[in-house]
Amino acid sequence: MEIRDLLTQFFDAYLVKRDMESALACLSDQVISLGTGAQELALDKEGLRELMRHEFESIPGGFSYVIGDYRENWYSDELCGVYCSVLTSMADGNGEEVSFQTRLTMTAARLEGRWQILSLHMSAPSDQQEGEEFFPIKYGRQAVGRLDAAASRKLVEIMLSMLPGGVMGGYLEEGFPLYIINDTMLNYLGYTYEELVEETGEEMRKIIAPEDWERVEKTIYESLEQTGEYDVQYRVVRKDGTRLWVDDKGHEILTEDGRRAMISVMLDINEDMALQERLRQEAMEDPLTKILNRKGAIANIEETIMKELPGAMFVLDIDNFKQLNDNYGHQIGDQVLVLLADIMKTHSREGDVAARIGGDEFLLFLPGCVRTDVLESRAESICQAFREAAAPYERADLSVSIGISVNDGSRDFDQLFKEADDRLYMVKNSGKGSFRYVNHLAAGLTDREEP
Repeated sequence: MEIRDLLTQFFDAYLVKRDMESALACLSDQVISLGTGAQELALDKEGLRELMRHEFESIPGGFSYVIGDYRENWYSDELCGVYCSVLTSMADGNGEEVSFQTRLTMTAARLEGRWQILSLHMSAPSDQQEGEEFFPIKYGRQAVGRLDAAASRKLVEIMLSMLPGGVMGGYLEEGFPLYIINDTMLNYLGYTYEELVEETGEEMRKIIAPEDWERVEKTIYESLEQTGEYDVQYRVVRKDGTRLWVDDKGHEILTEDGRRAMISVMLDINEDMALQERLRQEAMEDPLTKILNRKGAIANIEETIMKELPGAMFVLDIDNFKQLNDNYGHQIGDQVLVLLADIMKTHSREGDVAARIGGDEFLLFLPGCVRTDVLESRAESICQAFREAAAPYERADLSVSIGISVNDGSRDFDQLFKEADDRLYMVKNSGKGSFRYVNHLAAGLTDREEP
């Protein structure tokens, strides 16, 4: 259900039809409602039911209404805030139409699979309402009106506790000095309030992961300058040192003492980020051999190439692989593919890129490794290790052929791959089980093959 549809459904039942149960069905059991009158306060559905009952008895006739200036602020896929104006009208005792202009803020959330209203606040412009209006959902006790300080604090606590996320605010000053924080956010961080103050000196910067801080600060200031609000994802550092991903959606406000500040709802997205990372890995990983696939290899190799750094690319192919499948079956064929992947990992350094790029074809990229003796030794070791490991499958006469291209930092992935692939097929056409390479770092262009 769209949020505006939910609001319209509520108003149709409440204002037009005066159908109490249909109106209440749109609300959470813990709904908070603030009306324009001094006594129009309900802290749950049953409290609102009682207010409605008295209202319906005193004004049984319905109202017409018009919604204007409608705006939604989405804090997450499960939480939405609404602001709009509402013009209500009804006929008085003389048959003349009487209209009343109000402003409404509403919060709705998806609870147990359906959208429900969490909070309603209706206020009248100052020229229609005596005294001060009840406050909208924000931190500002001076705007409470007839509620005393203790009641206003309690109401703020209830509202904040209902939000499915942490609430936090900071002054828009160096280090983001702390403005407010609720218990949910403290629970996210694993601190008591006193511990947080002692550990951070009340600076929000000190709970943001250092590697994210510069990006977060830049995003917040630039977004607030452009739109007055921001949305940024980053990691916060918990008391135990672990990191928690949060989605921070905030707005700029002006505090009672005239200082610029921001206030936001932070949702725990740790599981979402872990899922994204897992999906990213699955998209770039070969499910059989557990090394990278072609997409993952290209993404990793291009990071080095973009920096114009030297390196070497090996393209490997298993000789007589079809004969292996024909003689021993595809299950054994899969085991041999895994075998070569494991040998490649054994003969790789941290930072090298090992990948299966299709069928029985593999790729190994060695960033920064360009010495001829090292490359020859690496290729010989892989060829020898595979011959020994594949010896039990003697009817297939397995070996591995390798083509190598050495990059001077000026060649892109496609150029490197084509050169290495060309050398691979030179090897396969001249006896198999060895290697051949082209070296762009040598004087001129050197083409070498295993003696």
